[in-house]
Amino acid sequence: MNRLLTILFAIMASTTLSAQTNKLSINAGGKSFAATLELNATAEAFAEMLPLSLNMSELNGNEKYCYLNESLPTDPQTPGTIHEGDIMLFGNSCIVIFYKTFTSGYQYTKIGHIDDTAMLAEALGSGSVRVDFSLNEPDKISNPTNKTSANNREFSAAGIADNNRPYGKSKRIIISKGKKEIK
Repeated sequence: MNRLLTILFAIMASTTLSAQTNKLSINAGGKSFAATLELNATAEAFAEMLPLSLNMSELNGNEKYCYLNESLPTDPQTPGTIHEGDIMLFGNSCIVIFYKTFTSGYQYTKIGHIDDTAMLAEALGSGSVRVDFSLNEPDKISNPTNKTSANNREFSAAGIADNNRPYGKSKRIIISKGKKEIK
């Protein structure tokens, strides 16, 4: 019985840890966007690759895509409706960011979603664009609308301004097998 409780506690602690470190920062076209990663093997494998810069190509006037040099785990689903801000994996190595909502019969594995898509289409532009992905520390989320202003501020996960810390580079957080490492 004690062993069963220990195993259950370990599983719950691992899930809680992953839920606390699933915030992503995306920079494109001079704008920053906060995103939330899914709690799945694909998102975890993607997070282990970060920080990452991709030159993403335009496709169909609704998405940017880039093929990775390595495969990620997949669990493809047919979402029916793809939403603006969805971050998906097509096949096993193609990262896609959607900047318009539309219906689709293609299969994707969900990686995450951009939290606030205001200005996303403008930031991604009409051609190819460099997109930088990095993980945020679990206790702070940068405000994407203030990043380039003179009054840069950081916010806690609860949305409370912390004006005592200068706006700085996000640290890299690696989640592997339920363990967190901050670099």
